[in-house]
Order: sequence, then structure tokens, then C-alpha cells
Amino acid sequence: MGHKVDFLCRACHYEERDLGVGCGRRPQPCLRLFRCDNCHSIGSTWVGAGGVPRCSLCYHDAITLLADDVMGVACPKCAAAGIFAHHREDVWE
Repeated sequence: MGHKVDFLCRACHYEERDLGVGCGRRPQPCLRLFRCDNCHSIGSTWVGAGGVPRCSLCYHDAITLLADDVMGVACPKCAAAGIFAHHREDVWE
């Protein structure tokens, strides 16, 4: 099962809400968090065997995958410290 994550930058107020993370009933594909320096966004994308993970907004393939339990990362909009809020009670299959 997976859970939902929110990203918030307090400096510039950029936010992304309800990002899915984790695997469903099968081990692959899984939703992984990413940072895209092409369109300056944070999101989640499907990662599976043999496929190239891409930004879910601009479809660029040069993304940085983040750990599922990441707590903070530089904001892609302003480079200030942004935080992730993990909502483990909000699950999906």
C-alpha cells in the first residue's frame, strides 16, 4: 500500500498536495517522489521495471528521484528548504 505526501515551501509558498508514494498490491510499478529541474516542480511518478521515470508535469526524463521517506529538500522554485508532510493514515492500494 502507498500513502499521500504534501510538499510545502514556507519561503515562496510553493506547494504540491496529495502526492502518491509507494506500491499498490503488486511490487511494481511504484509511485516515487521526484524533483524536476526542467520545470522546477516536485511530484510523484510511476517507476517500474524497464521504464524511464519522467516528470509527471513536463515529461522530461532528467528528474531526481527522492527517497520515499524524505523529510526535506530544496524548493525547486526558490531553493529554500522545503518540507514534506507524510500522511500515513491516508493510504491507497
